[in-house]
Amino acid sequence: MSEPSTHRPALIIVRPAPEMQLKSSPTRRRFRNILMRNIRAALGGIPHELTVDQGRLLLHTTEIDAAGRSLERVFGVASYSPVDVVVPEPDIDSLREAARAHFTEVVRGRTYAVRCKRHAGPRLSQREVERQVGAALDGPGRVDLGDPEVELRIDLTDQGAWLFGRRFPGPGGVPLGVQDRALALISGGFDSPVAAWYTMRRGVGVDHVFCNLGGATHENMVLQVAHRLAERWAPGDRPRLFVVDFLPVVADMRDRLPGEVWQVVLKRLMYRAAEALARERRAQALVTGEALSQVSSQTLSNLNSIDSASGLPVLRPLIGFDKSEILSLARRIGTYDLCEGVPEFCALSNSKPLVSSRRGRIEAEEAKLDAGLLEQAIREAREIDLFGMDRAALVEPDVLIDEIPAGAEVIDCQPPRRYRDWHLPGAANIPPDEFARRFRDFPTDRHYVLYCLRGANAPLLAERMQRAGFHAHALRGGVARLRRAWERGDVSVVGEVGDETVAGD
Repeated sequence: MSEPSTHRPALIIVRPAPEMQLKSSPTRRRFRNILMRNIRAALGGIPHELTVDQGRLLLHTTEIDAAGRSLERVFGVASYSPVDVVVPEPDIDSLREAARAHFTEVVRGRTYAVRCKRHAGPRLSQREVERQVGAALDGPGRVDLGDPEVELRIDLTDQGAWLFGRRFPGPGGVPLGVQDRALALISGGFDSPVAAWYTMRRGVGVDHVFCNLGGATHENMVLQVAHRLAERWAPGDRPRLFVVDFLPVVADMRDRLPGEVWQVVLKRLMYRAAEALARERRAQALVTGEALSQVSSQTLSNLNSIDSASGLPVLRPLIGFDKSEILSLARRIGTYDLCEGVPEFCALSNSKPLVSSRRGRIEAEEAKLDAGLLEQAIREAREIDLFGMDRAALVEPDVLIDEIPAGAEVIDCQPPRRYRDWHLPGAANIPPDEFARRFRDFPTDRHYVLYCLRGANAPLLAERMQRAGFHAHALRGGVARLRRAWERGDVSVVGEVGDETVAGD
């Protein structure tokens, strides 16, 4: 028998999320149209044609692999399958021969099952197709209808029979844009991008607000995280990043309030800034990466004290997640490597933070602040179009370095007790508050290299020194990263560093 007429199509079957099929007809149509818009945006310059076929979509393209990678970042796509071969005029014999020719090596040494579904076209018995085609592959492979390693699927359509053996998962959820907008507070750490991703997965268009406590370097890091999240996961949307300068606000808080309340009051101030910007964007909710019991401000008592600062609902997709789960998700969505090097400004004070607060007391403490500073910061917030931004904005400022130059003066900006636990040999210890008061009196003919506990304070202080005319840099990351590098021998011996007269004067 001669081999049947077949050809390899440039076709991908796209399956929308099953819950879309449960919607009313108008809602289902709206969801589908938004999904198609987002798929087209994700495909970009890839030549394609996208059509509707009953409850699924058919993507015609010659660039199968590239198109598949694009589908994997479109919310609302449950799965997709590239069609491996088409039998234009199928009958049982031609299907048997096509399966032998194209799938014998696929099933060899593996278990398999054949599944047939009729959408249109020839009135062949689905069960008979499964039995006969399955028998044609028996020998190289072994039939297992319960839990096969390979599923060969045959779709009978009015365009012939489509045979395919691969099914790739999409991100699921519902299409981005079927809901209103929300504004996510982003710090650049692991949690907030994952929280934003989960919110986007439920169809919500997400913008971001960054309350900057760490200067240009910190802003650049957060911008890279927000840009990657948008680039990979927001096709069809136009997300913004709002940058609010919180340094004057924090300075006022430090001057007026006891250190134990700083964390809770700061969160309230951030919520107020986010709410004001959210209302400008007509956003319906705020989103945060808070997980219960993860840090001191994320106790039920403190969250109760914080929530009253916002008149909008606060969504917390990660409230019940463990840190290990969040880190795993950050790897999956592609933000882990960027977030790993971003400082989080958690330790604002050496005072022990409140783990239990009363809303009345927190509100009374907040009332002592200069409200005009927050209002000014909100008015002066900068808006960045994450898709329309200049790529040059992603270039890292000249503050962070990975190696210690010869002859540099190394300064450890940890709290003294942390310095006693471990410090780079020869480094002087000057805590951040003291450093900020004193650095202008330092000699200007030296190269200063700073590091700190979490990698947050050192870049900020190095930026201040640079603006004041000093030659200064910060080591990337915190003490944990530096210590690992030192113990591996990746950080060279510094030599004469850390002038103790500078630290002790």
